Amino acid sequence: MRRATQAQMEAVVAAFHSSGLTQREFCIQENIKLPTFSYWYRKVCAKPEAVTSGFTEVTVPIHSAGLEVVFPNGVIIRGVQDLAMIHQLIKW
Repeated sequence: MRRATQAQMEAVVAAFHSSGLTQREFCIQENIKLPTFSYWYRKVCAKPEAVTSGFTEVTVPIHSAGLEVVFPNGVIIRGVQDLAMIHQLIKW
């Protein structure tokens, strides 16, 4: 296979996954050079991992009855509207 496009190689890798063969066996069967297939396999299968910060954005409606602070030990404080108070509670 010469100068395959990204889409073509994605299809070849998908066919490999469903074949149940080893890479070597698959390449022999499909007449593809093993180093070429291995390169495309790594390229197609490499997925960038999503970076998560561990934080969740909190938005407050304009007419809110307040926020709720939930501590890891299960204590819940509801109706807090003052951000300075929330800051103090979190540091508590």
